[in-house]
Amino acid sequence: MDFSVTPEPIKKERNMKMRKKIIAILLIAGSFVHQSVNAASVVIVANGASTGPIFVTSTSSNIDLGTRLRVGTFLDLTALNNTISAFNSGSSSYAATLLALNNNFADLGTNVTNYGNASQTGTGVSSSQFVFNTTANLTVNGVLSTVNVANGQIQNVNYTSSIGVSKNVYLWTAFNNEIGIVRGSTWTTPTSDLTGLTLNLSAITAANASTSVLLGSYVDNATGNDYLALAAVPEPSTGALVMFGVAGLVVLRRMRKV
Repeated sequence: MDFSVTPEPIKKERNMKMRKKIIAILLIAGSFVHQSVNAASVVIVANGASTGPIFVTSTSSNIDLGTRLRVGTFLDLTALNNTISAFNSGSSSYAATLLALNNNFADLGTNVTNYGNASQTGTGVSSSQFVFNTTANLTVNGVLSTVNVANGQIQNVNYTSSIGVSKNVYLWTAFNNEIGIVRGSTWTTPTSDLTGLTLNLSAITAANASTSVLLGSYVDNATGNDYLALAAVPEPSTGALVMFGVAGLVVLRRMRKV
């Protein structure tokens, strides 16, 4: 058995290394805490205020109360563009598109407060997501209409290092096999804890719809409020159906030969 005593210089070196490790751990932990606790706020106005557009289905019907309206940022824009293209071409199903969007999306905040006559009832709704929560009497093409809209506020914005500051902020929703994605030219993640951000759909107009409406379409009504219509998965084209038919015949012929 070795009863030798560790020399004092070695003890000091070991203690110094241990202190450095502890300090490093504390600094890392502190940086995560700082990035996760923010006081910025986000307000959404989706009721057609200031003649801004409102969300509807592709047939201009109401989106049900309780439907989620996600607010945040897409982490990979190339993947987002590919997802949108695949959905518009019909090569990706509604379910597959939703999965791709969810996997690529970071919700912006927590502690959402909803206003209106409907509670937060959407499937899988979290505190960082708005829902269509109230109705508004809006004029569309000179006719007074009752439309389901979304309004609310996120009180604590979560812009950790995984999201970043000054990143584009998007709104998107999915309903009845249809999806819509929009963004405003001034919608970016806050640059400081005290910065607020208002997501007013009035910032989106027909003039810049090609860059603001990523999935869906802008319906420019003659009078009153305009629409942001969701996009549906397109029906297979006649050419595609013919190709499917030919492929089926080839399979049947092969089966007969076997």
